Amino acid sequence: MNRRCLWLGSIFLALGLALGLGSRAEAAGPVRLERWTETTMADFGRGTRDGTVVPAVGDGELRLAEGQDQGTYTSTEREMPFPCQAVGLLYLGRIPAGASLSFELRGRDASGQWTPWTGVPPAGPWMDPQGRSAAEALLVFPRGQVLLQYRATFRRGKDTPALEQVVIVCLATDGTPTVTALPPWKEPDGRPRPLPPEKWGGETVSETITGTAVPTRIEIRPATLLVSGTVEAVPVVRMLQHFQREVLGQDDLAYTFLVDADGGVYQGRRAMAGDTLYIGLLGVHPHEPVSPTMEDALMALLAWWQEGQPVEQRGLALIVPQDPRLSERLEARLEASNFRRSEWLLPRGMTSPDTDEWILLTNPESRRIQAIAEIFLDGGRTLRRTIRLPAEARGSLLADLLIARGDFWTRLRADGDLLVEQSLYYGHDGDSSSGLEDLSRVWYLPGGSQETGFTTTLTLLNPGDVATTATVRIFAPAGPAGEQHYPLPPRSRQVVAVRQVYTGTTPVGCQVSATVPIAVEQEVRFSAGEGGYGMPGSPYLSRRWSFAAVETESPYVTVLSILNPHTETVPLTLTLMSEDGTMLRRSYGVRPGEQLLNLNAILPELALAADVEAGLPLAIARVTFFNEMRSAHATLGATRPARTWYLPEGSTAEPFEAFVLVANPNPIPTDMEFTFLGGQGILGRLHRTIPAHGRLTVALNEVLPGVAAFSTRVISDWPVVVERHMYLHGKEGGHASLGIAR
Repeated sequence: MNRRCLWLGSIFLALGLALGLGSRAEAAGPVRLERWTETTMADFGRGTRDGTVVPAVGDGELRLAEGQDQGTYTSTEREMPFPCQAVGLLYLGRIPAGASLSFELRGRDASGQWTPWTGVPPAGPWMDPQGRSAAEALLVFPRGQVLLQYRATFRRGKDTPALEQVVIVCLATDGTPTVTALPPWKEPDGRPRPLPPEKWGGETVSETITGTAVPTRIEIRPATLLVSGTVEAVPVVRMLQHFQREVLGQDDLAYTFLVDADGGVYQGRRAMAGDTLYIGLLGVHPHEPVSPTMEDALMALLAWWQEGQPVEQRGLALIVPQDPRLSERLEARLEASNFRRSEWLLPRGMTSPDTDEWILLTNPESRRIQAIAEIFLDGGRTLRRTIRLPAEARGSLLADLLIARGDFWTRLRADGDLLVEQSLYYGHDGDSSSGLEDLSRVWYLPGGSQETGFTTTLTLLNPGDVATTATVRIFAPAGPAGEQHYPLPPRSRQVVAVRQVYTGTTPVGCQVSATVPIAVEQEVRFSAGEGGYGMPGSPYLSRRWSFAAVETESPYVTVLSILNPHTETVPLTLTLMSEDGTMLRRSYGVRPGEQLLNLNAILPELALAADVEAGLPLAIARVTFFNEMRSAHATLGATRPARTWYLPEGSTAEPFEAFVLVANPNPIPTDMEFTFLGGQGILGRLHRTIPAHGRLTVALNEVLPGVAAFSTRVISDWPVVVERHMYLHGKEGGHASLGIAR
């Protein structure tokens, strides 16, 4: 597939939205627009130059001074005629081979507070009728701006870049409709219902505009860059449409669809204007091209759009210039029918005198919600319980109180956003993992073991109304090692012992596929059944896997379990990151099958994080043994970092010790806020900074001593990876879970 990187030539900057909202689309007020142009020697002479000059060339232009390889120009502060809610930057210039010209912009609100300088990439696919480079992306700030200022940075290549003209476009609007598009998973059928222009207050577009082009590719681009805070999507869409029509001379929005930060979908232009179908993203953070929530919405939108197209127009080239790996994830998820749903599933479930099960719930919303838990026993009986959760709070359900002894699966639904985790306790150990809010036709499960003393079981759940057959394929270190088929009637589950398929005594990885989307988890037991770990499968393979915590200090022994389902050896680069940001890189070749990489043998006696890059998509889990190898915890890696994470489980009351672990894979330090959510709301907050390429350990018993139940929310300036570890009875047992990214 052809993927090329498209740089944004200019940017359309939304600077806060203190808007008066109307109740109907018809009440939408006009969009105001004002231009500020710098193009003459006198214009550029008023700014501040460092390594740049304004030679007498034509009316005037900016370029590097003789002998300078780099320089800047900072404009004067310009007062605008009205508070700017959105600002566009266009420019005219020359950029020789190897040279670069980049822009930053900032604004000041009425209180005198300046926003940070925000970078503007220098070149893009759109131009205005006068040939000035332009782009549609909006940079969102918290409030309307009364002063604006821009800065240009010049870097020499074969020759100096030259800047002939800069145009700043200030926009504002009011009377915006009070409407919001719903994310697909909140629709009754899970399909998007794009909000049409007549609902979001779009400008009237001529009915004579037609489009006959057939798209040959789909391109996903940022339409809003969000620096901080939150902003309503509808005003931004209205100003974006006005900018593209009035300033760029287009007949309508360039985008066929737009997706906001909450996953809502908006209809843009209805007629194709070329061979590219554009999807714009509203609310993108400059450090995070696409959030997990946006990715889930894109999945549903792409599938819905393709279903309505002729067969020959499906499977178009998918291009994401700002995040090339996203296109690979989306393609894999589309192939597996892996969609986010409005419910959570817990395929494993068991209670007995020796086994306790806790279901942990988090309400991330600023309002009270109600959740309903349905427990389906293997014998056919169904139990229902209602749990009411205050705003930004944690709730718990002890399954033992409902079922003294039994095997079951659980479905949870709520009238708002909900996050779910499950913890099981048995023998001296336990395991924990987040619930599944998606189904898939294929699952990959690294980290199993049939070594002496170990047993691995898979739980296959078909929660739907259509019968299916699941195929379990086992991979040993020597490669594929067995295959078996299992019928799954509607609303049923099957527990499969791996020894039914493979009788060897080696580490194992598994692949499970079915004709309809299902849910799959695995459990590994050892130490006569009193030690173990469990985790869900991954619905797709990935080239990148990140782990917030890799412990090689005594008493821990940590391995990476790598499932390579391909027929060839795959090159792999492992990066280990210490708490102070020191890095170690090693390269390996991973043979087909399930392979182990002992990290204690590479870098012993350290608290580390790990990042893995592979030549082909793989599935990778981290397994850590302790208590003289009698206990363990494990988790899949994260296939991408994110800025927002939730950990529903948490306790620092006896007998628990709890830790939050964070890995920063970025080349700069990042600031983070930890918010702790108790049974009645927020318990407190904590701020920390993690170094570049570093790992952070937060000992929660020191932060929240003696708190029986809480959830944790982590928000970072830059995308990170977050896990939680909990130990009981002085590390006699314990469990770990990867956070839920949003």
